[in-house]
Amino acid sequence: MKVVVDKEVLSKGIQTIQNIISGRSTLPILSNILFEAGDDQIKLSGTDLEIAITTTIPAKVEEKGTTTIPAKRFGDLIRKLPNEPVELNVKKNHACTIDYGRGKCKMMGLPPEEFPKLPTVSKENPLELPQSTLLEMLTLTSFAISKDETRYILNGVYFSTEGGKLRLVATDGRRLAMMDRPTNANGGTKKLEAIIPTKAIVELQRLLEESGTVKVWFTENQVRFEIGSTVMVARTIEGEYPNYQQVVPPEVPEKVRLNREELLQSLERVSLWTTTESQAVKFNVGKNQLVVSKQTAEGEADDKIGAEYKGKDVEVGFNPTYLSDVLKHLPQDTLDMELPAADRAGVIRTKDQYVYIVLPMQLT
Repeated sequence: MKVVVDKEVLSKGIQTIQNIISGRSTLPILSNILFEAGDDQIKLSGTDLEIAITTTIPAKVEEKGTTTIPAKRFGDLIRKLPNEPVELNVKKNHACTIDYGRGKCKMMGLPPEEFPKLPTVSKENPLELPQSTLLEMLTLTSFAISKDETRYILNGVYFSTEGGKLRLVATDGRRLAMMDRPTNANGGTKKLEAIIPTKAIVELQRLLEESGTVKVWFTENQVRFEIGSTVMVARTIEGEYPNYQQVVPPEVPEKVRLNREELLQSLERVSLWTTTESQAVKFNVGKNQLVVSKQTAEGEADDKIGAEYKGKDVEVGFNPTYLSDVLKHLPQDTLDMELPAADRAGVIRTKDQYVYIVLPMQLT
């Protein structure tokens, strides 16, 4: 194999797949990038056996071939090279010579035959939507994924397509984020659903951009995302997602209208008085005012912000982190929050089909 490739192009290609490659794998081949040089392009692939990412970059291919190269050392080297063309020359013993004009290096690879066979997913009838839309949906839901590994079914984002829309749901049992967006999904086809694990969600968010289209294919235990010249295939979480719809309360007419940034700052101030043993802060909602407060043996905090509200007074406790998480990501300057009673969930609904539910906490 002999190719000449632009240094910046090569570096970007390596960065696309390098995050999923572990340098501490018990299988040495999983620490390598698979290089496949074809007609005027190089296909780079990496996998951890749960996720596989492949990206294609343009190159001048003087001799076709396939090899694997240690990802971390190769990526670190390319990133530090001057911004000029790089020549890669691989001999039969998988020794790769990297020639960059003012110098050259040699790096030993491993036989490509040892590299795991990359998963294949049917490319018929993809789900298509703007990358920016999927990125927005993931941003507003993924922070609610459960980190409790004993509840593995909640360790990811639930994707569901039906009736011309895509729905994403994430919950840790104490809060739930749900968002719908229209897609090309045919309302007459069967419902498609998958639970995509956290690591794959993190990589997907890193790959998505503000422009362009993403195509999605679901199979029984895998999902494929095609983003321009990059493809990610991930193993999905097996099992049935909980019946989240039964915890989504009906909308109530009495809503508290608040400035998002003012509420966020108030929560951040008052939460300084929370402890591991006493996490809840108190919400006192009255006519045109919200008071966020916290009392502990070490002191107390009492913070007032303006609100549009004409319902009955309500006193309820919340974990401030659960509210701050959503407030940091919502784009709206103002929001309506439903606070029906001390023993009922607080709900934020937006006009663009987003729902965030947070369970109340006992005040101590």
